[in-house]
Amino acid sequence: MKSQTQANPASLRPEQTNQGLPRPAETESLEQLVEQAAEAAPLPADALPDDLAEVRSSGFSLRDKFLNVKSLASFGIAFAILGLAFWRADINLAEMWQQILQTNLWLYSAGFIVFYGLFPIRAWRWRIILRSAGFEVDSPQSRKNWSGIAALSEFIGLSWFANCVVPAKLGDAYRGYLVKKNGNASFSRTLGTIFAERIVDMIVLFGMLVVSGLLVFQGHLNSWTEKLFIIGIVFTILLVIGLMSMRYLSPLIRRALPQRFHDFYARFEEGTLSSFRPSRLPILLILTIIVWLGESMRLFFVIEAMGGLGLSLSAIIFVALASSLLTAVPALPGGLGLVEVGIAGVMMLFSVGQTTSTAVAFLDRIINYWSIVILGLVLYLFSKRK
Repeated sequence: MKSQTQANPASLRPEQTNQGLPRPAETESLEQLVEQAAEAAPLPADALPDDLAEVRSSGFSLRDKFLNVKSLASFGIAFAILGLAFWRADINLAEMWQQILQTNLWLYSAGFIVFYGLFPIRAWRWRIILRSAGFEVDSPQSRKNWSGIAALSEFIGLSWFANCVVPAKLGDAYRGYLVKKNGNASFSRTLGTIFAERIVDMIVLFGMLVVSGLLVFQGHLNSWTEKLFIIGIVFTILLVIGLMSMRYLSPLIRRALPQRFHDFYARFEEGTLSSFRPSRLPILLILTIIVWLGESMRLFFVIEAMGGLGLSLSAIIFVALASSLLTAVPALPGGLGLVEVGIAGVMMLFSVGQTTSTAVAFLDRIINYWSIVILGLVLYLFSKRK
């Protein structure tokens, strides 16, 4: 009787390639085996959560996703948060408008350049993760169709646009659909690579937030900062626990899941775990640090465009990273409402007035939210890869 590893590769499910315990593939042949299995046996729609099944089968429909109750309710909550913040805060709208009009446009434009210059770096990092997970990204055909830096940057831009107009981070699922459509790759395993990217992002973000916070406050944290650190610690611990659970408690997790999700989870798990190759972790960490420093420099140029406001670079990094934590909240599209309040609130810790803090938040969100909505819509309408 032939062993399982001698069977026809196309007949094996991903969870059968390692005696029911998916883990990072240790050989190229095992990577190819998993990918062949994923392509040979696409999951039925009922084996996926409803939202993911819909995105996988038909992509992202702007009309259907934006004009539904969940999306409209999330925007209602976001604008309610902004309205409440304006109502309770002592903001002089006329003064705020004057400050905005006096903004140095050259320095402000530098913020745009830095922000959009990070997309190819994010694409390069994701390409490394995809390669680690066993995706064929280096062939000429793959580079042309989907795995080139330009194509991956486009996928990230489209997914960010989706995340800015609908809640629940469905843009991440849309990114998985784009790889499936253009690269004929496993949707579930692609989601695993995106989840792995999120894990690296959050761990580095929180590490840099702690370092900048200690430099700024010199160990004397106020209650607000302590709560922020607790949120970051909880996020990081949950991500690490989730990753370790995938690695060591896979049978228990599957036992707890409904039977119809087992195949989806097996492929998702394989995509996540195989993304973390020890030999490639240093470059992933370096690129992620560059990304978060770039996000901080975006805010630096916004603040410099308003005259500097007497803030040190470490303080600006702390503000940028603290507000970035709030974008992880899935209930609101792009963190709308929470991020604006977060930026203004953190800046007030450094004795910046409410009116000026609100002006900074307004200008910064034009770059990292509203410009994505506008430019992302243009990209969505004209993209040939969507």
